[in-house]
Amino acid sequence: MIIQRLNMDNSWCITLGNKRILVDPWLEGEEVDFFPWFNTQWHGTPPIAYNKIPDYDIVLITQKYPDHFHIQTLLKLQPKLLIVPSSIQKRTKALLPDAKVFSLNKENRIYKDGDLTIQWFSTSRKIDPIYDAVVLSDAKEAVFIAPHGYHFKSKPDIDVPVKVLISTLNHFKLPFFLGGTVAPGIEGLKHLNINLSPEYIIATHDEDKLAKGLVMRVAKVVRVGKQELLDFPELYQKCFEINDYNPVSL
Repeated sequence: MIIQRLNMDNSWCITLGNKRILVDPWLEGEEVDFFPWFNTQWHGTPPIAYNKIPDYDIVLITQKYPDHFHIQTLLKLQPKLLIVPSSIQKRTKALLPDAKVFSLNKENRIYKDGDLTIQWFSTSRKIDPIYDAVVLSDAKEAVFIAPHGYHFKSKPDIDVPVKVLISTLNHFKLPFFLGGTVAPGIEGLKHLNINLSPEYIIATHDEDKLAKGLVMRVAKVVRVGKQELLDFPELYQKCFEINDYNPVSL
């Protein structure tokens, strides 16, 4: 398995077997939630340059929100094959009419391409914000991607060991009428660690971005890094930091 950051937030390139997947590419510009006055954010650290992106087979969009489904970046990339939440399938097809677009949801959870399996884990929430999780696996190992955490109600049905958990470490909470908990912090990470028993934990979606608008004025944020995990040795010993754009073999 090879993992490479594409920005310091939640864009990744993951290689499993002979397949290379770009996850949630956001490589330029801003992201706006609903209206600029509500929430506008920019990267604090410049993402990788487009000409440094490795060749890839699939673009995977894990959430329907603009910091995951970033239109400006997708138009620049012009991917040929995308896996997306069913809620944005029509929008993706309209945006990229020449691409093949497959959608996943709680009824249609599995996409297979040779040895690669992409498996969808839908949240139990009925109203926004909706934060799902995704597993990428081959015949030997898996990576579980949960940019906003994930809560299991029963034992996860993953056929191979989860080698890597990619999830948020921060705790980010809004007032309940704006969505409540956006990232569950250490308690959410402990839950995933117990249920998945990963070999490595890699932080994602924790960039200290530049921002303006209502959201960041009312948000309560507790930033968590490896140092803050010292009191949780079961997490600390697994935490693997990727702080640059070089590919890492695990």
